[in-house]
Amino acid sequence: MIDKRLLATVSFGIVVTIIVYLGIVDSLNHPSISRLPISPEIAISKVIKSFNISENQLNSSLQYVYVKSDGTVYESNPESNGLGKIIGNTEPPNTPGSHFAWEINDIQTKKKYYVDAIIGEIISNSS
Repeated sequence: MIDKRLLATVSFGIVVTIIVYLGIVDSLNHPSISRLPISPEIAISKVIKSFNISENQLNSSLQYVYVKSDGTVYESNPESNGLGKIIGNTEPPNTPGSHFAWEINDIQTKKKYYVDAIIGEIISNSS
């Protein structure tokens, strides 16, 4: 009788632990509500306001990227936050750490601006 209770309790604990583990692993593949990326339009408006440039100067096709703390830029995906291949370099971000960001191209001056995709702050630019 005691052996059956002990076996049932241990089995239940193992099953619950596995379910919680799988839930945590799966949650890493999805952005949380508080960490959803800003829209590309908001990123463009930040650059326009900060650098007083015309919207016509900016390339309307934005790229979602990951900027490492050393300035290495990787391609990324806003739905999964997965990293792809290295696509370039920029100045190291002016805030510590690595960032998911929107890359905005100024077609007139050939500069690239990087706007943090969560807080909407311009973290770096390069020529």
